[in-house]
Amino acid sequence: MKKLIIPLFVAAFSIFPATSHAGSVDGKLTKIRAYEQGGKIEFKSRVPNVSFSLRKGDILKAMTRRGKTRAVADLEKNGLIIDTERKAMVTLDRVGDGLYIRGRTMTMFVTERELENVRG
Repeated sequence: MKKLIIPLFVAAFSIFPATSHAGSVDGKLTKIRAYEQGGKIEFKSRVPNVSFSLRKGDILKAMTRRGKTRAVADLEKNGLIIDTERKAMVTLDRVGDGLYIRGRTMTMFVTERELENVRG
């Protein structure tokens, strides 16, 4: 029986690798963390060092409705706020299991698990 169970676990984890991650940036799976700083929420990823900083009201509005919402965000790459991306318009698209943050040059997907930390 043990010889059957172990390969099933290995197969299950290889089929669903996104379950151990918190989102993706431009299609690359990565951990995304949410940090609250006053009235803003910042979503940061490590591997491609990217962060989106949005107002908390915009995030809550996007989380409570299905569909797309427009918002203003600061995009930061490798620790530097890009001048062309400062106060850039982004689209917040609520899907069944998370939130897409789509900017002009970057797209970030934040899963429901990380969004629950924002609600609290």
